[in-house]
Amino acid sequence: CGRLKRVCLLCDVFHPSEASTSQLFTQLLGALAADGLRFTVVTNRLPRRERLAQGAVALPPGIAVAAVGLPLAVGASVVMRLLRNVCFVLTATVRLLFVRTDRFWASTNPPFAPIWVAAIAAVRRRPFDVIVHDVYPEGLVAVGYLQERSLLAALWHGMNCWVYRRAARVVVLGRDMADLMRDSYGVPSDRLVMFPNWSPFDQSRPPRLADSRLAHDLGLKDKFVVQYSGNMGLWHDIDTIVEAARIVADDPRIHFVMIGGGRRRQPAEQLGRRLGLTNITWADSRPRAELPDSLACSSVAVISQREQLVGIAVPCKLYGILASGRAVIAAVPERSEVAIVVLEEDCGVVVPPSDPGAVAAAIQTLATSPSTVTAMADRAFSAYRHKYSLAATCQRFWSHWFNTP
Repeated sequence: CGRLKRVCLLCDVFHPSEASTSQLFTQLLGALAADGLRFTVVTNRLPRRERLAQGAVALPPGIAVAAVGLPLAVGASVVMRLLRNVCFVLTATVRLLFVRTDRFWASTNPPFAPIWVAAIAAVRRRPFDVIVHDVYPEGLVAVGYLQERSLLAALWHGMNCWVYRRAARVVVLGRDMADLMRDSYGVPSDRLVMFPNWSPFDQSRPPRLADSRLAHDLGLKDKFVVQYSGNMGLWHDIDTIVEAARIVADDPRIHFVMIGGGRRRQPAEQLGRRLGLTNITWADSRPRAELPDSLACSSVAVISQREQLVGIAVPCKLYGILASGRAVIAAVPERSEVAIVVLEEDCGVVVPPSDPGAVAAAIQTLATSPSTVTAMADRAFSAYRHKYSLAATCQRFWSHWFNTP
């Protein structure tokens, strides 16, 4: 890569956290460090219990981690989260001001990081890039947590405009997100880098449902298993999947497996109990090492994204599904990156979000057509191998991100 480049990344979670963003960053930086880059990652300190649970797994050479702030859980109360972020800002600022680096990277996790890093990069006269995982404040406005015409939203948007005008690159996860950056913030196309996520694990062949330990433990090897796996947070409509399960409840072939946690899980689980549904199994998130087996416990996989979130977020679970070689039922907006990928790869069905009837109809159609499901699954795995593996991602980095101005 020519002269050795030192990069400082600011992000909320990193190794050894099991969060999906942490896994992806850790994997990518490890591969790039092997190619000659050197990284310092400034991140929030994990709670001791979480650190001990993950064990002592060494980082690849070339990556140094500065864990700062208070070791508070991400899901703590609002007051504790505020305290966590304030302490993170204060302690990380010292690191950022004195770290040896040629360049800064700021992810939008935490949401205020790009503004903060842009200011420090200006003081230190270093270039910086913004990695947009989710778009704020638009995301908070879309889910009703912030008023669009509020003073906070206006100030936040204005500061973002200042940041994006000065960033060397604005890295986005999807084509819908690139459109939003151009339309809302005036980011020129020559500074936008389309850099989709990838699968956090590599596989030479897709696993079979019959070989999944989880499927065996749940007694589902002979069922048509509809799986949702991942965060059940603000961006997702989990209730629609539960309602779809109600519609197909009389079909003994079909069973739903809901894996993960988040703010929307408990209300959805309560809805399932009120409806008296017995065709749904709820399970907690699986450790990274068990993710391939967990994703194998499915015949088709469901992705959910709310209508208002076009361009604001790109569910990274799509890429694990492709790597597992599974057909996709995408209950997402038609202009979203997930819908674009599913249609261009012909690896699943796109239905309107928040439409239980459409989700149920797609499930029933696929349950009666094994050959269609197999063909979609084969195309999903082919897309993973050629476009969304770690190897393809590293090649994309050197071609389309690192070598841009």
